[in-house]
Amino acid sequence: MERGKYFEDVFLVDGVSGMHITTSRQARARAGFQSAIMFLAATACGFGSALTAEAQTAKPTAEQLLKGYKPTQKDVEYDTPDAAEMAKCSLALEKGSYVITNGAGQVLRRFTDSNGDSVPDMFRYYHMGLEVYREVDTNGDAKTKKNVRPDQYRWMNWGGTRWGLDEDEDGRIDSWKILSAQEAARIAVEAMTSSDLARLNTVLLNEADIRSLRLPAEMTKKLQEAVSDVPKKVQTSLTDSKVLNKNSVWVRFDAPLPGMVPGEELGAARDIIVYENAMATIQNGEKYELISIGEMIQIGDVWKLAQIPTPVDTTGKAVVSVGGVMMQPFDPIPQSPDANGISADMQKLLAELQKIDEASPEPDAPAQAFADYNVVRANLSEKLVASAKDDESRQQWIQQYTDSLSTATQSGLYPEGLPRLIALQDAVKSNEALLGYVLYRRLMAEYAVRLKEDDKAKTEADGRKSREVTQKWWFEQLEGFARKWPKSEDAPDAVVQLAISYELMGRLDDAKAWYEQLAKNYSKTEGGVKAQGALRRLTLTGNKLQLAGKTLYQKDLSSAQYDGKVLLVVFWASYAQPFTADLPAIQAAYTKFNKDGFEILGVNMDSDLSNLPAYLKQQGITWQSLREAPKEDGMQPGDFGYGIVSVPTMFLVNKQGIVEGGITTANLDFAVDALLKGKKLQAIPAPETESPDDTENTTAEKTKALN
Repeated sequence: MERGKYFEDVFLVDGVSGMHITTSRQARARAGFQSAIMFLAATACGFGSALTAEAQTAKPTAEQLLKGYKPTQKDVEYDTPDAAEMAKCSLALEKGSYVITNGAGQVLRRFTDSNGDSVPDMFRYYHMGLEVYREVDTNGDAKTKKNVRPDQYRWMNWGGTRWGLDEDEDGRIDSWKILSAQEAARIAVEAMTSSDLARLNTVLLNEADIRSLRLPAEMTKKLQEAVSDVPKKVQTSLTDSKVLNKNSVWVRFDAPLPGMVPGEELGAARDIIVYENAMATIQNGEKYELISIGEMIQIGDVWKLAQIPTPVDTTGKAVVSVGGVMMQPFDPIPQSPDANGISADMQKLLAELQKIDEASPEPDAPAQAFADYNVVRANLSEKLVASAKDDESRQQWIQQYTDSLSTATQSGLYPEGLPRLIALQDAVKSNEALLGYVLYRRLMAEYAVRLKEDDKAKTEADGRKSREVTQKWWFEQLEGFARKWPKSEDAPDAVVQLAISYELMGRLDDAKAWYEQLAKNYSKTEGGVKAQGALRRLTLTGNKLQLAGKTLYQKDLSSAQYDGKVLLVVFWASYAQPFTADLPAIQAAYTKFNKDGFEILGVNMDSDLSNLPAYLKQQGITWQSLREAPKEDGMQPGDFGYGIVSVPTMFLVNKQGIVEGGITTANLDFAVDALLKGKKLQAIPAPETESPDDTENTTAEKTKALN
């Protein structure tokens, strides 16, 4: 029987698809894709235009398509409503696509005819309104109805960056067009736990990859050996440790920054991007285990592994080699006198410093380890200052000496640090620019020391009084520095700290004055740009709110759409503990007043969206949030030009769309109730709020949240 006829018959019997009737895993995967195409092709007469009466009669329901087609690839997180909600879903024909939406109007699926042949060839899945996965038939065989299979699989947005190619259309990805390092590592580990060597091979360097690097013969041979005899090496890795097994759960990818190895350094044809010692964490029951992913190399837009992943032995009985073929240690600095103008003593000190930096503490190391590391580094830098032969290099080592001393001192674990900084400050006083550099770092260190001493006060009242004195001293020092060294590299930072601190303390006139100086004198800096937004925000009260953009679900939304309602605007981030702490009060107000015309509009400030869906679900956040994407990877997302300095930042807007002013959860119920009744907040007394000391503590927490 022809494959097309088979699935047509199955569909007529089953009412949805023949997925469960076939036996093999690959056949089941193909069946879903084929049957969905059969169903849609049969009803899409004039796909992309108005349906005929016959087509309207044959049109599938949203529920049938939701049940009848699932992704061929298993690791896809997408939205599917439960049985009760499925009946509320609707199906519409929009510009060459069948679009399925849930009861709230959020897109769940989109089946698209991309080439205009009246047969869908692109099947797209959504999560929280964003497309996360699609299966595509790019070779046009959907039209034949005999060999209807996807040949490309793509993950996007919250789903990742993968783009897989399935040349023989058997439901298995044969190679990758785009693949990140994190996803390549995860595929490798999961392939090993499921004993899927074919899948593992898609992320290992192959012969063509290695040849494309055009490395010297010796390095080429080493890479070839590292990825040879894969079955045996996988078996060894699995049996020797018992760590990787079918119950292992992927947790995360851990790696240093990728490095760029210049082509001329290796004798290669081009520069090569490499992760030297990538690691991964898996979970077995309640136990977490480390897996050495090892060296990874970027081949075009695809990251490949240069070795078989190996569990890290924690018993001390085995040694996992670190370092790969590409990044070899540099040759030791030659010890000949005055080589390249560097004395033997200087060479020795540099070699020691290199060893210290190579053994720097991991990010999760104890605070004492970081303090000790910076003390040792400061001591060596001090010796390098004495060994320097010219003023330029001497100044550079003084700056490194200063940085290490200041960092160690700020930890509170090195009491000798502050006296050393004061002595250094006195030693460089003849060099005005260098004096400013040392002074600023001495001030930061002393401020940290003072705060820690304040925490040791015997009573709460004594502690509060001590902190007031410390804050007054700190602001005086910052103001003095900003006025004396206005052109130094640290001046913008000093002014930013002043402006933000005064704003969070409620001293808005002082805050505006410093924001104005920041915007005028340092307009090109990040702080200068934020200051311009902060000034705009601090003068919002009494003016019409203008806020519009794309939501987290990529829908256009404007604050003007809330006119006629009382609106709370909340700038928030899932990582900010103060926001999470405020959420119960915000949610309670929303539940209490929503029926009376109270709405919330969020502005999300998360840099990383990967954990956001889970957070939204856990916290029960249903109101819409705008999000302005970061200008560059790793940067904070935009705040729509309002210069947000802490999260949450909230302000209320009345029914006319006019900003009434900033608000905290302490006064939220009172203010919302008043505005719903048409009252002006300035005309009625506000209830008592937290004590000044509580406000100070909250301010400190909010400042930490956005830094």
